[in-house]
This record gives sequence, structure tokens and C-alpha cells, in this order.
Amino acid sequence: MASHHLQLLSLLFLSLTPFLVPAKKDPLHLHFYMQELVAGPNPTSIVVAKGPTPLPGTPYRFGDIAVVDDALTQEPEPNSTVTGRAQGFFTVMKSDPSVDWVFNLVLSCGEYNGSSLAIVGRDLLVAPVRELAIVGGSGAFRMARGYVLLKTYSVNVESGDAVLELDAFVYLFDEE
Repeated sequence: MASHHLQLLSLLFLSLTPFLVPAKKDPLHLHFYMQELVAGPNPTSIVVAKGPTPLPGTPYRFGDIAVVDDALTQEPEPNSTVTGRAQGFFTVMKSDPSVDWVFNLVLSCGEYNGSSLAIVGRDLLVAPVRELAIVGGSGAFRMARGYVLLKTYSVNVESGDAVLELDAFVYLFDEE
């Protein structure tokens, strides 16, 4: 009887395998600059819960939780063409300073207008390149997988304002 159940389970797994395989072997590459404004009259990143312990060399504290609604631009300059928004939140860790991100890249122009990518992961702030996971999406990116390489393009240590460079490598799935 157990053997029969194992055979049925194996058959079920094999029948679902085509749905787990990317439609394209090469990922779609998207490139953005994320404009994170902490200071000034129109911040796009706001700490909504303040932690108890200041982190030296940063404007943050261990335990801070910040909500972000940052512009995604084509070039690193803040007045560059806006192609979408990075919307979500991050929490600040203490041991190495890092942040844990949960956010969406919401695109607002071009072929992917209205589509979004769901991103999560750990950002070790001192590393030159960090990797976050693409765990899904909507619209043209439904069921997407992949990764985002994140680099600090520039940062103002006193204010916390930063420009981050994002290279997203997106694997699209065939839903047929």
C-alpha cells in the first residue's frame, strides 16, 4: 500500500515539473537607481519605529524599522527619468550593520508598466555588492524568480540620503 502511495506521489511530482521550469533560460536584466531620501522636506524613507542602540557611522539604530517609497530612476541623478518606485520596508540589524529588506519594485513606464517584482533579503551595508532574492511578482512578472545585485552608488553619511544601484536578473515563467 505504501509503495502505491509513493508511486502516485512520484507521478504527481513529475506531472507538475513543467510548471516549475523557467520559460526562458536567460534572465531578463533590468537596471535602476534607487533614490533614498532620509533628510529634507520630502523624505522617501521614514523610520516608523526607533531602536534603542545607535549604530556608529550610520543615522540608524539597532531595531529601527523604516518604510520606503523611493523613486527608481534611469540614471543616478535625482532628476533623471523615473521608471518606478521601490516600496516596502527594512529593519536594521546590529551585529554587522545590515538591513533586512522586504519591498516591491513597482514599474510605471515602458513595456512593464504596472508590473512589480517582490524582493526580500539581507543587505550587508559594508559589502561592495549585495544580493537580494526575487521571490515573485505581478503583471508581466507573475511567478518570477531571480536576484537583485545591489551596490551603493553614493551616500551622505550625515543625512542618510543614498543612491543605490540595482541590477535585477529576472527569470520569467511560462504559464501555459
